[in-house]
Amino acid sequence: MTHTGELVLDEEGIPVLTDIVRDDDEPEPADSRLANRVSEMAPQEIADELLGSDAFRRHLEEVAATLSRNVCQQMEQALQPILEDAITQALNDSNTTSYETVRQQLESSLPELVVEALQESGDTPE
Repeated sequence: MTHTGELVLDEEGIPVLTDIVRDDDEPEPADSRLANRVSEMAPQEIADELLGSDAFRRHLEEVAATLSRNVCQQMEQALQPILEDAITQALNDSNTTSYETVRQQLESSLPELVVEALQESGDTPE
């Protein structure tokens, strides 16, 4: 027989059972062992134990990522109508200013443009 770590194997590599388990031996459930251990610990020890646990840290990271994503979505939803109103107002203000500028440009340039167009078409003497 060979030993690989804590597992005993026979010549063919099949694990060999070394601990005899009897039907009348009931193993203590892991939950009750954990509950007994936790009941004997101080709150700070429990917190330290949790913070040192990889599983707890993974759950903590998942919760943080989910909360962060939810906050971003809620901010986007809250800001979307405000931003749309601000953009619309800015465009309206810009359009009014642009309209006035274009109208003034046309008013001042239109007489010259009409004269040039008529001269090019040959309808008026030069």
